[in-house]
Amino acid sequence: MDPYREYQDYVVASRLLVALGLSREILSLGQYARLRLKRLELARRVAREGAWQALESLDQRLRYGFWTNPLRLRDFLKRAKDAPYLASPLAFEALLFPEERARLRYPGQAGEYYLGWLRLPQLLMDPQAFEEALREQERRGEALPLFLDVFHKNPEG
Repeated sequence: MDPYREYQDYVVASRLLVALGLSREILSLGQYARLRLKRLELARRVAREGAWQALESLDQRLRYGFWTNPLRLRDFLKRAKDAPYLASPLAFEALLFPEERARLRYPGQAGEYYLGWLRLPQLLMDPQAFEEALREQERRGEALPLFLDVFHKNPEG
């Protein structure tokens, strides 16, 4: 996965969790990159020594698999089922800054992409529908631009 897309997915998940009072942390790009490298090293250590608890803790902090792991999504949906951000793609995009929304190809694009992941848990028992949903999410992901402000800052000003 593109590391910038991974960071964008992390930020959107973090904004959602912060807005719902389920977290208080959003890492900067530099902080995220350092922890991501630490996770890579820890994963190697887990393969050698079995340090699963430390890896799971770091995965939670990095929101690793937040959007793509149906079991994590199911647990999240239990805690946030009435969240206003989940009502529609446009409601979801209230988590974005106006400049970020302006970078989307059309209103609701980011909301469609991120809310599309939330249907995975109910598709677990239907492998064909699950695979089709994953293919649809891949198409949406390919069309979604990098919209976060951090990717569009002018280094000179």
